[in-house]
Amino acid sequence: MDMIRLDAGCGALALSTLRGASGGDDAYAAFNVCHYTGDDAEHVGRCRGELAAVAGVDADRLVIPRQTHSVNVAVVGDVMPDVENVDALVTRRSDVALVVNTADCLPIVLNDGAGGVVGVAHGGWRGLYGGIIEATVSAMKGCGAETERVRAAIGPCICGGCYEVDEEFAEMFAAAFGEEVRIVYSEGGKPHVDLREVALRQFERCGIGRERVFVSELCSRCDERLFSARRLGVRSGRIATVVKRVLT
Repeated sequence: MDMIRLDAGCGALALSTLRGASGGDDAYAAFNVCHYTGDDAEHVGRCRGELAAVAGVDADRLVIPRQTHSVNVAVVGDVMPDVENVDALVTRRSDVALVVNTADCLPIVLNDGAGGVVGVAHGGWRGLYGGIIEATVSAMKGCGAETERVRAAIGPCICGGCYEVDEEFAEMFAAAFGEEVRIVYSEGGKPHVDLREVALRQFERCGIGRERVFVSELCSRCDERLFSARRLGVRSGRIATVVKRVLT
């Protein structure tokens, strides 16, 4: 299993997976744990076993939601919640690993190491616009986290240079998050939106400054080590981003 580590501060293990050795035009490549994009169930199961071993949990303690671009957050407490139609997870438990799957959208990890609360969110454009970061931070606070202690990480995702959109979309995001999130590279050219900048502005609105947010520079569309729906199509594998509370 190939992966990159994400810096979410002390008290948390955070990582994002790469496609693996096969790469190329293989839509599911060597490593994919997403169960609802058309991959073979046996392959998904094997990959989940590898991911669980790296995270230090049993495979049935990988909590992997069925994401729908919602702003729904599930708290993993004493009982495993229903994770259908869920795009963010929060827990105080140290015996589970929280996972989101992305392929151009933003994988977002949050960690209050001192408070013992971790979270992970799938930040597609709908979720970001709808407030998925605010909803996840709120759920963490409900579990005892304090905003001033939260560290965050944004994993590999599509960069602003690759995220071309139509004018209406760009205007909508500029109105909500500031003109700086809208990029125009050439006169008369189509606009782009920087979703990383959108997320950073949402963190600031929650009281989490940029200095506490690690941002991966890897672009899923540019880097063929990563899954990208824009490059490979929707029926392809996904980048798995994981956070697990680590007792210190």
